[in-house]
Amino acid sequence: MKLRTWGPKDITSGTRVFLRVDANIPVEHGRAKDGGVFGRISQALPEIDALRKRGAIIILASHLGDPGGKAKNDLSLAPVAKVFERRLQRTVSLVQNFDLPVLRPGELCMLENLRFDPGEEKNSDAFAWRLAKLANVYVNNAFGVCHRRHASVHAITRHLPSFAGELVRREVEELSAKPAKPFVLVMGGAKIATKIGLLEQLGPQADRILLAGGVAVTFLAASEVALPAYPAALMQESDIALARKLLRTFGRKIVLPTDLVAHPKLHIVADIGPETREAFAHELHKAKTIIWNGPAGIIERPDGKDGTLSLAQSMFESSARVVTGGGETVEFLESHKMLKGFAHVSTGGGAMLAFLGGERLPGIEALRM
Repeated sequence: MKLRTWGPKDITSGTRVFLRVDANIPVEHGRAKDGGVFGRISQALPEIDALRKRGAIIILASHLGDPGGKAKNDLSLAPVAKVFERRLQRTVSLVQNFDLPVLRPGELCMLENLRFDPGEEKNSDAFAWRLAKLANVYVNNAFGVCHRRHASVHAITRHLPSFAGELVRREVEELSAKPAKPFVLVMGGAKIATKIGLLEQLGPQADRILLAGGVAVTFLAASEVALPAYPAALMQESDIALARKLLRTFGRKIVLPTDLVAHPKLHIVADIGPETREAFAHELHKAKTIIWNGPAGIIERPDGKDGTLSLAQSMFESSARVVTGGGETVEFLESHKMLKGFAHVSTGGGAMLAFLGGERLPGIEALRM
């Protein structure tokens, strides 16, 4: 898949660029958390630097949280703009009500939270037109929202010359690569419903499908395995029925946990056990390609971390090309300094799942050549 990317003829000194970034980062007590080398701010900086070298005037745009189409002080992008200021060592003024300051080539500003206006999530053409009037060129460098049919992702491309930023181009290239065999698909996380597309699309190509986390618990219940604890939210009959269907479809490809770490008082399965970690490591060491989404346990808990750490370590020890993504998993692994060995770390959780699951992403389709 080829995307339109900008070149010297598209952006010259003084060109006003509407740059959609994914700066949806945690804000606590008025301070934004940057997220480190693999964080969203860090991932946004190379494109900004490239545009500034061309003399572009950059209008940064992002959402933060889910304000429901109303302005909320605790979801203002003001703390995020300060992070950009610190990282770029440049003034990044926050713009309210589309009232842009006078900017010279190489300077930049940031629009207030796009989702404060209901038109953003409604993909309103009128709202997109208001955004487009601020600039001469549109660049989407926010892969994490490309699965959203929102005004700043989709409708705006009808009104401006539109291009993919380098981050989006790289995501599409990396996630489109044909897996070398043996190919192992690893899936964890809470619920099966968010993984269906990925399983159906990549399951036929995979040599092994390793399941952990709440996803595995649902499959174990579908296999009528006696479990030490049942997370009530995961034990919906519709999920179990779906797991039974997938077990029939993929059969022996699916590798389920044989032991679990349970917390009997809280009635939860916290992690995969040591026997399962060893079995998973055996499969991962044989792989040439690994795609991993979702932690193996409840990584917020002390008794839920070891499985995810074991998966990462086994992947490092393999010779496989490893692709991973998902905010929770990436943040956890970065906090343990375990991300630098991966071939590709996706900046999109839902977008990665949607793309690998074979969906047409509105933000990507709008930029195709």
